[in-house]
Parts: sequence; C-alpha cells; structure tokens
Amino acid sequence: MKVEDLSEVFWRKIKFVLLFTLSIVLLYILQTKFILKIPVMDNTELLEAIDSYETIIERQTEYAAQVKSIHEEITAMEFDIHQVQKQDEINKKIFRIRSVYKENKMNSKYFFGIQSANILQIYFDTREEHSSLLKNKKVILDNLKECKANI
Repeated sequence: MKVEDLSEVFWRKIKFVLLFTLSIVLLYILQTKFILKIPVMDNTELLEAIDSYETIIERQTEYAAQVKSIHEEITAMEFDIHQVQKQDEINKKIFRIRSVYKENKMNSKYFFGIQSANILQIYFDTREEHSSLLKNKKVILDNLKECKANI
C-alpha cells in the first residue's frame, strides 16, 4: 500500500511539473508574440549610412593631406619674385578642393571642401599682401633715405 501511495504521489508530482512547465512555456510564447513584441529592423539603410560616412571620412583625410601640401607650397613660395605659373597652379589646386562640394551635388557632408579652400585662399592672399607690403615698405624706406640724403 505504501508503494502504491508513493507511486501515485510521484506521478501526481510529475504531472504537476509537466503541466506547470507547459503552462510557463505557453505563457512565454504568448507574451513574446503578442504582448512584448521584439522589434525587427531592416539594417540595410543603417549599413549604407555607415558606409557613406566611412567614404566621407576617407575623402576628408585625403583632402586634408592635399590641403597640407598646398599650405606648405604657399609657405615656401617667394612672392617677391613674380611667379604667375606657380600662382596659377596653386589656385587650380585650391579650386579642385573647392569642387568636391559641387561634385557631390552640394551635399552638406562635403562642405569641408569649401571651408578648406576658403581658408587656403585667405592664407594665400594674406601671404601675397604681406609680401607686397614688405616690398613697398622697403621701397618707401629707400626713397626716404634718398630724400634725406638729398636734403
């Protein structure tokens, strides 16, 4: 009799555990399917955006190297000597940097081309004006010395 009671209690416990796990699994499935929806996203747009930003960063580093080389050319250039061909080459390089904005359909991500070209142009013009001021100052001082000598 004890064995029968023991087996009956055992099978009741087994039935309870099985029904309990089945009900938990069903509740979990219902909850995940209908109540708490797991968001499903299409990542292709995000991946395309990441790729475009990577290409923009690559282009920026490429153009930054070009800007540095143009800056070095402007710094090394002697404006005392009339160098039309060299000045035209530098202006063409600056224009190429500016044109990256127009080539990419005036996308604001490529506005760095206009900004860097404007800064280079300002630097070039400032160096040119500074050189001409120094040259004019030297001419004025020579004329002043000549006038003092004549007096």
